[in-house]
Amino acid sequence: FMVFNKERNLLQIIQNFNHFFIEESCGVCTPCRAGNFILGRELDKIRRGLLDQKDIDQIMEWGEIMKNNSRCGLGMTAPNPLIYTLQKFPEFFEQYIAQDSGLNTHFNLKSAVKEYDLAILNHSE
Repeated sequence: FMVFNKERNLLQIIQNFNHFFIEESCGVCTPCRAGNFILGRELDKIRRGLLDQKDIDQIMEWGEIMKNNSRCGLGMTAPNPLIYTLQKFPEFFEQYIAQDSGLNTHFNLKSAVKEYDLAILNHSE
């Protein structure tokens, strides 16, 4: 049980927990190893203000995978800080939800240049 005052940023607290779980994971089981990495990426998206419902659904899904399939208590516990905070403080995360700014937040550079790369590869042969 931990108590924080209102001056602490919940997102920083969750990121600290995530960093701890990434560092302490033995890496043997995929749910813990990959799950902590994925949750870390989702936390980065939240921090940048790119959160959307798809991200929240993915966080919840990965949390359940980790809780049900990790080999030890560390992996089973790792998603709890993020999941519980999303459930108990949804108003906190509202400030991180992506606003419709007209920007394509799902842009994928690799996909965008794939045709060009193939053309260059075929041209050089």
